[in-house]
Amino acid sequence: MADVKNFGLKGISNDVQLGKGGGRFKWSSANDRYEFTGSDGSTLKAIRAANVDVQGSLLSDDITSSSVTVNGNAVITGDLTVNGSTTTVSSTNTTIADSLLELATGTTGSPSNDVGIVIERGDSDNVFIGWDESADKVIVGTGSFTGSSSGALTFTAADFQAAGITATTLALSGGLSGVTTINASGAITGGSLTDGTATLSSGALSGATDVTASGTVQFGSLSDGSITITAFVDEDNMASNSATLVPTQQSVKAYVDSQLTASDLDFQGDSGGALSIDLDSEVLDIAGGTGISTAGADNTLTVTLDDTAVSAGMYGSATQIPQLTVDAQGRITAASNVAISTSWTLTGDSGSQVVAGGDTVDIAGGTNITTAVTATDTATINLDTTLSGMVAGTFSGALQGGSLTDGTATLSSGALTGATNVTASGTVSFGTLTDSGESIAVTKFVDESDGIGNNDNDTTIPTSAAVKDYVDNNSGDGQLLRASFTANSSDSTFNIGTVPNVSGRTYYASRVILDVTTLVAGGSVDGMLIKDNAGSGNTLAAATTNDVAVGTYVIDLPYASTLTKNAAIQVQFVQSDGSTAATPTGGVVVASVEYKYV
Repeated sequence: MADVKNFGLKGISNDVQLGKGGGRFKWSSANDRYEFTGSDGSTLKAIRAANVDVQGSLLSDDITSSSVTVNGNAVITGDLTVNGSTTTVSSTNTTIADSLLELATGTTGSPSNDVGIVIERGDSDNVFIGWDESADKVIVGTGSFTGSSSGALTFTAADFQAAGITATTLALSGGLSGVTTINASGAITGGSLTDGTATLSSGALSGATDVTASGTVQFGSLSDGSITITAFVDEDNMASNSATLVPTQQSVKAYVDSQLTASDLDFQGDSGGALSIDLDSEVLDIAGGTGISTAGADNTLTVTLDDTAVSAGMYGSATQIPQLTVDAQGRITAASNVAISTSWTLTGDSGSQVVAGGDTVDIAGGTNITTAVTATDTATINLDTTLSGMVAGTFSGALQGGSLTDGTATLSSGALTGATNVTASGTVSFGTLTDSGESIAVTKFVDESDGIGNNDNDTTIPTSAAVKDYVDNNSGDGQLLRASFTANSSDSTFNIGTVPNVSGRTYYASRVILDVTTLVAGGSVDGMLIKDNAGSGNTLAAATTNDVAVGTYVIDLPYASTLTKNAAIQVQFVQSDGSTAATPTGGVVVASVEYKYV
């Protein structure tokens, strides 16, 4: 074989066979390229060379080389497999059309390397976004690692900003800032949670302005700053009497109802000892005594002095004097006129004289007595300032001296001291009354018009009328109005009683009871209507057909309307239309209204 360094072929076909049965090197005009094939002229064969310098495009289905340098574009239609330890891409931007990018391909067994993306930041720490095998979670951190690092990386957690984070569990070891809303279906755990005003820390919520919950709020204690509530209790008898427990509404009602039901009225007269009335079941009967009658109507008890046989009028005249008869109770039981005599008899300790009309009577002084007539129709009898010859004295008028004494009591400068008893048949006026035991000085009596409420002190004494007025208007009332009515062919209404008028109280009707003991009939009567405010106010019970028949009718009321204070509750008899007045001619009804107040 000749050794030819340079040769040319001309005038033969487009290919050259190298060696007998060897490969062929030819020009393919159809593909506009040179091809190196097998002896068949069609199967492409590999070319091995130290270096291949391609100035245009290099098309190959397999390139095996220790180093490939491409100065232009490289298009790989098959797979690119890189088996080296480091792949370096130096480009301005890299775009990848793949939907999934798999790192650490081929890892088997238990993984030990952290896997992720490293961002080179020059002189500053690099950034790692990936999976931390030791923490078993996705990490965003900074550190001195590079893309050549392997194993467990050392990094510091980096700040992370996102428009939104969705997680089943979010644990923060530092602060969370700039977040406007956190929606969580599970637990949010932190050292403390705050909205800038309220703070939740160690299980305690502080600084909150309002707490609103649609479910159950459980507490260890509740406090307003001075009182601490430890629990709610269902305790009808209030036996705990605790300043830290709050009873339920039902317990409060049950306790108040039981206390009101147990109310009674204690009283005592001049004789008979202490007595009491159960306000739920008993009636206090104020009976009149000799010369006194009592009567109750329209929630009013009237005490009346009985009339005597004396005719009202004026007795006595210029020629007559009245003659009166008074009984043991101080009542005048008889009165008449007695003519005045024109002459009269003047008598003294001894002797007597008849003084005729027109005669002058001379009143002469005796021992230690001096008389003087110094004013019209006036004769003054004076006890001499110096008495002589007296062994005893009886006086019907004033006795004046520097001091007067009977050996026990002394009257001096208007003050009586040492007296054991004082008995007077007339009026005793005083500046103050005192009992030495209590050292209470009484300055006046208080009558009904003045009122006990205006004299709340220990220096006044009320009259019986003042006491009665105060008790009537300020004590716990009986909470029951009751009246009986007998048809009389003239009345179409009757009053059950008058609602009290105690200041600060609001009254509500709780029940109306109509006890028809005798059929109410006549006057087209068909029913009864019960209204407050003397018949012009709220309807407490509407008329019902045949409620005038014998029977007991009970109407429970829901405390919906207030009762008009100091006004009567009225029963109105009506015809079948429920409003037209009817005047019954027969029948008896006992009506009662039970009420409460707050």
